[in-house]
Amino acid sequence: MAGGNAFEKLHVEPSEKSNIEGLLEHFNLPPKAIKFLRKYKKIIISAIVIIVVVAISWAVYDTFKQKKINNSSSSLSVAMQTPEASRQAALIKVVEDYSGTDSARWARIGLAHIDLKNGKFNAAADQYDKIKEEISPSDPLYGLVSFGQAQALEASKKYDGAFSGYEALSKIVGYQGIGLLGMARIYEMKGESDKALAIYEQYLATPEGQNPSDPERAFVAEKIGRLKAEP
Repeated sequence: MAGGNAFEKLHVEPSEKSNIEGLLEHFNLPPKAIKFLRKYKKIIISAIVIIVVVAISWAVYDTFKQKKINNSSSSLSVAMQTPEASRQAALIKVVEDYSGTDSARWARIGLAHIDLKNGKFNAAADQYDKIKEEISPSDPLYGLVSFGQAQALEASKKYDGAFSGYEALSKIVGYQGIGLLGMARIYEMKGESDKALAIYEQYLATPEGQNPSDPERAFVAEKIGRLKAEP
């Protein structure tokens, strides 16, 4: 009798001559499991390939995304330090090169600030409005953008829109004082002194207004005295 290995299969079907299948017996898998793996071999291999490709693609994308974020932050920092004469062009480039990033949004805010400073009030208000549509009221940027928009509307004499903006600000933590002062100021511009007086007094009741070091406190107190003295 010819010598042989007790573990060597005497006959292997052609359909079973696969490296993967040849390993199955060494894992002590139940016969049903081995049969299942053999039956769905192609599907299983395809699924594994897809998983590997997706995992690699996601890793590459994540690396690219992080690199984009880092580069956008660096570019924004450089743009903000650019001399005023060329800062607008530098910020525009950040917006164009890194669209969709937080840095691009900050660059757009910077551009709106420049428009506001240069007297382009309608352009600034429109830019602030577009940014507001992209963020939620809970976003830390919401108050800043709302304040810029209210200022731009007020400067362009669109008082109703500005008042709405200041009124919304008066309900945001950290912007209550700014909102109330804006509302009172617009009431004064419209000749509604009684309403302005009520808002100024409301301001003094806020934590800001009760702070002795608040730079606006003396101004508001003076306003209240003057409005009360009016006939």
